Amino acid sequence: MKKILLTVMTAAALLFCGCEKEPNPSNGGNGNTPEERTPDISPYLGKYLMTRTTDLTISIMNLVTFPVDRDLDVEVVTVTADPNVQYGIIMTSTDGLYIKGTVDTLGLHLQNDTISIDIDTMGIDASVLVTMTHPVISAPQNGIMTWTSTAQGSGSVTVPIFGQLTATITGNMKYRTVASN
Repeated sequence: MKKILLTVMTAAALLFCGCEKEPNPSNGGNGNTPEERTPDISPYLGKYLMTRTTDLTISIMNLVTFPVDRDLDVEVVTVTADPNVQYGIIMTSTDGLYIKGTVDTLGLHLQNDTISIDIDTMGIDASVLVTMTHPVISAPQNGIMTWTSTAQGSGSVTVPIFGQLTATITGNMKYRTVASN
């Protein structure tokens, strides 16, 4: 009997105390919560000239390590709305770049992508597959977007005398739009 009485009293207390919103001084004290911001993809949309710079290190069988620092060709990048995803974008380029992403109130979130980097140095001619992990990208300021993505990858190559060698690649890829239209 004590348990039933305690349960009824607890339920009554909850009903009396929990039904009313407290005033919110930030919106005039009317008890309503302020509206959340909605993402806006429009600042990202358009065509850009983009540069990419590599700052990578390749390690072959943990025996030889060498840097790959180079500026890649300037390319035209187009950012369009993804018709299948709310707040989604599709980023394409004249150099074969194709990345999807979504915009929220923090910025643009690109999906990870994989690129092939051709290496022709020190007598080695190979291709390495590299996965790019992108940070949250802020909206363009005066038509300029910049970000640095993390690169990780691996590959293998057959070299005379040494045979099959494996390589790992780590570092950063720096992206910068230099103009927009």
